[in-house]
Amino acid sequence: MTTTSLLSNVRIEKYLTRLQSSLRGVAEDDKQDILREIRAHIVDSAEHAPDPQSAIDRTLRLLGTPEELASRYSTECQLRRASSSFSPWLLFRTCWNWAQLGIKGTLAFFLALFGYGMALGCTVSVFIKPFVPKLGLWTGPEGFGIIIPDHADRMHELLGSYFIPVIAVIGFVFAIATTQILRWMMRQRTPRVASTAERSSQLAQVQN
Repeated sequence: MTTTSLLSNVRIEKYLTRLQSSLRGVAEDDKQDILREIRAHIVDSAEHAPDPQSAIDRTLRLLGTPEELASRYSTECQLRRASSSFSPWLLFRTCWNWAQLGIKGTLAFFLALFGYGMALGCTVSVFIKPFVPKLGLWTGPEGFGIIIPDHADRMHELLGSYFIPVIAVIGFVFAIATTQILRWMMRQRTPRVASTAERSSQLAQVQN
């Protein structure tokens, strides 16, 4: 089978059409680059194979369904954007998508949930404090934390009039630290899509 006939192979075209329609939220330029990359990968895997049709079947199976591959590419594009962003919402949403791809993404999601949750809790406490004077950083028989104690006489409030500035700073530190750690984790990741294509290519070469 020639390279020209491979390029126009019906199975390849159907796969790429489904992939294109599934790449939602991906910029058009990135989408075209992805389609060219996958087409070249499939053709390269089958071009010198003794049985090109079997090689195509094998390569498509290793890549996964178009919808699965599109999901990985979409998440990868989000990770690239988020790794240079300071938007907590974008980072959190990206971590949620990343968590569906593996353990590192799951760890990043729980870190985002904890870090941004603490930052949000501190911020809300700062705004509530003027209206609920008993709210504070208490320690005693009822526990330790930012609470409104049932029996204030048995508890000790640690911050007093410094509650608002100290808790505001703590919330800010949580937000900044969480953002920086998530950005670092995203920059240090191994792109899942690239590793999938590499494994597919290596296996195809061995089997050929």
